[in-house]
Amino acid sequence: MIRKTILLSALLPLASLALAAQPDSTTTESGRILTSLKSSTTTLSQAKSANEDEKWQPMRANFSIQSDMLFSTEDKTKNTWFGNSYIMGILKNNYLEMGVRFEELYKPLPGHEPEMGRGVPHLYVKGKYRWSELTLGDFYDQFGSGMVFRTYEERNLGIDNAVRGGRVVITPFDGVRLKAIAGQQRNYFDRMGKVFNPDRGYLLGTDLELNVERWSAAMRNNDYHLSFGGSFVSKHEADEDIYVGVGDDRKRLNLPLNVPIMGLRTNFQKGGLALFAEYGYKYNDPSADNGYIYRDGQAALLSASYSKRGMSVLLQAKRCDNFAFRSQRSALLTPLMINYMPAFTQAHTYSLAAIYPYATQLQGEWAFQGEFRYNFARRTALGGKYGTGLRINVSHVRGLDKKMLHDDPDLLMGTDGYTSSFFGMGDLYYSDIDVEITKKVSSTFNFTFTYLNQIYNNKVLHGASGEKPEKIYANIFVYDGKYRLSNKVALRTELQYLHTKQDQGDWVYGMAELSILPSLMLSFSEQYNIGETKKHYMMGSVTYTQGAHRVSLSAGKTRAGMNCSGGVCRVVPETQGFYLSYSTNL
Repeated sequence: MIRKTILLSALLPLASLALAAQPDSTTTESGRILTSLKSSTTTLSQAKSANEDEKWQPMRANFSIQSDMLFSTEDKTKNTWFGNSYIMGILKNNYLEMGVRFEELYKPLPGHEPEMGRGVPHLYVKGKYRWSELTLGDFYDQFGSGMVFRTYEERNLGIDNAVRGGRVVITPFDGVRLKAIAGQQRNYFDRMGKVFNPDRGYLLGTDLELNVERWSAAMRNNDYHLSFGGSFVSKHEADEDIYVGVGDDRKRLNLPLNVPIMGLRTNFQKGGLALFAEYGYKYNDPSADNGYIYRDGQAALLSASYSKRGMSVLLQAKRCDNFAFRSQRSALLTPLMINYMPAFTQAHTYSLAAIYPYATQLQGEWAFQGEFRYNFARRTALGGKYGTGLRINVSHVRGLDKKMLHDDPDLLMGTDGYTSSFFGMGDLYYSDIDVEITKKVSSTFNFTFTYLNQIYNNKVLHGASGEKPEKIYANIFVYDGKYRLSNKVALRTELQYLHTKQDQGDWVYGMAELSILPSLMLSFSEQYNIGETKKHYMMGSVTYTQGAHRVSLSAGKTRAGMNCSGGVCRVVPETQGFYLSYSTNL
């Protein structure tokens, strides 16, 4: 039976608009309204400096260019150019900032087809005065860790969920910061020259952060930091016809027009000890992500770290349940995400270690991560002449212990979908054990050796079915050596080996990179599957850097697979040809 949803939209837009009407703030001490904890007296030099800061400064211009192009030599797209290019211009001084970005993706790189377009999708003006800041146009921001709200750009993954509208930040008192946002998220080029897309909804949100130590001289003098924060975001989206059932039992879903999400967080630091906790709650949000069920969502994370000279420890735990939050209920994959849940797994940069990456499962997961770093001192048994570094990282992710209300997924639409106990855990999604040893052997040679043991749930994370293995077990060995041949010439080499009895079998990888200071770098790599496919993926490149300019020319073949960053992944196809990349920041 389809239940009626509770709509909380009436109060939230009014509250957000009321906050947005207030002025905004910068983080500079000279422009804040000082509390009684601050001294009421100001030295002559401080007053002079503050007056100089408040004078209108000359406008300064900054330009950046990034262009990545591929001349394909594959049979399907032979002799065809593809490219993603971005030109950004910023004009600013101490009070005013204006920015505009032109993007050319008329024929985007393979795997970026949804981003196809050309135009100026990013334009803003920002004003600052004393304790206030106001932005009109396109902007990026996040509340806390991003659990409730985060907008950002990640070009390799095709993510740009900037909000177009208004953003206000005020710091009326020392230790108090208040934000308010309102607007519509970007979805590639779907606005097509319009300010807003009338077919999509908008966001309203506020965030308050209190830094308690700013009100206590005793806490500051004893190196204590304590902060609290709270966030509230609502998305508004028009109604649409979505039906469940067939025949006489066919019914239309009663969709919420406004869906709120809220979060609380706290952060404590004392010396080398840091503790962070955050909790988020989302009201019923039937969407394509959850199969249009009406279950509320929630997420919680804890993080603790301790560091001192030569040693550090990190422990993290996270639980999320039905916590995907988008501007458009029918969207899937990477577009229009409002919130962000970090993956509590190691971000691998080595090629074979990244073959089986982990993508955060917003529909439900328990994730744990621990890391231990220790530097064995010089001139000890394990440290040797130059010392030895040890890093151990362990990640473990499991699903939730869900009890579905129906066996047929179609019958779950319009219901709560399932039940789950808070501490109940289900199947293993991902496991990663990394042991890394870093050693300096001489003044001209050092190396890093890494062993990784991975378990990858191919069915859940990659949608494997049929005869494909449900889980992949991999052992990976990586050697990374750096040789300083002279004051201006250095050679870095990589040797990697991945062993698995599942998927495509074993892989080997080798790379040599020659750096000639200050401008030139030459590299050649080969990735080869010695298991089933016997495919070679060779790549050679030349990179030249001159001041703010960097140009790179490569030729070869790249492997199809998952490209990930921060627990967000997308599938990229195999490519072959000549690659040209240019970037500058002036």
